[in-house]
Amino acid sequence: IHSLKCGIYPLSLPTYSSCGNKTTNIFFIKAVYHIISNITSSLIFHLIFFFTFYFLNLKCYTPRMKRFFGRKFNGKIILEGAELLHLKKVLRITEGEEVIACIDDEYDYLCVVEKINKNDCLLSIKEKNICPALPQREITLFQMLPKKEYFDNIIAKSVELGVNKIIPFTSKYTMIKEIKKERVATQIITACKQCERSKLVDFSSPIKIEQIPSLLKEYDLVLFAYENEEQPFSPSILSNKQKIAVIVGNEGGFSEEEATLLKKHSTCISLGKRILRCDTAVVATLSLVSILTNN
Repeated sequence: IHSLKCGIYPLSLPTYSSCGNKTTNIFFIKAVYHIISNITSSLIFHLIFFFTFYFLNLKCYTPRMKRFFGRKFNGKIILEGAELLHLKKVLRITEGEEVIACIDDEYDYLCVVEKINKNDCLLSIKEKNICPALPQREITLFQMLPKKEYFDNIIAKSVELGVNKIIPFTSKYTMIKEIKKERVATQIITACKQCERSKLVDFSSPIKIEQIPSLLKEYDLVLFAYENEEQPFSPSILSNKQKIAVIVGNEGGFSEEEATLLKKHSTCISLGKRILRCDTAVVATLSLVSILTNN
């Protein structure tokens, strides 16, 4: 096809030859022959390439092993509920295959699927290793409750960026007062599997903004991302800080009284002249903290 398009064998200049009662387009035959030759040589090349890497025990791409969260019982790991459904119905993993299991601790457990039952799956542990994706800093996100669609994104990105705990809070401009914890738990598990974290992120019940100052005493640094602040972010404030708290508002922002309250107990920072959406502000702030602290 490429040969025909490029005019190597143009059909617009036909040369015919008679063979009995049949008239044959010589240019078309040449084009077909050229295409078949290319396909044949390509197949031969790929076969040589494949067997070379196969016998040398080299792999161009190693798919990541599937991860699941379960519970430990009598030296085995048991998968149930949504995790069992994902293993059995979605990924169609069978007995004898290897997976990575997590039980909400610091380890990745390399397991073999021993038995798949109707209501659970039994995994045999082959070895355990420290999870390399564990955060090196203790970061807590205090997030003013935003709209549902924003909050879903905030949870996922916070987990991926190394947050250890999420504490939602209500304020004067908060529209949503309640959260479905089961839905949040599912989102946290999904995000942890995405970024290969073995320990789940803690998620607390919503508190009032007036309760925040009493919780900030245990942190080495508290960052308050405020849209009206003029002081730019300085990387030096993160040096030698282990426990860090980040406070971010929602689409309604903070009232003057609320901002004044939080400023007394935090380091107020600006994320620039542009007003960011609340989920964007979370990603921007946590990215700065995680990258600059090697988290």
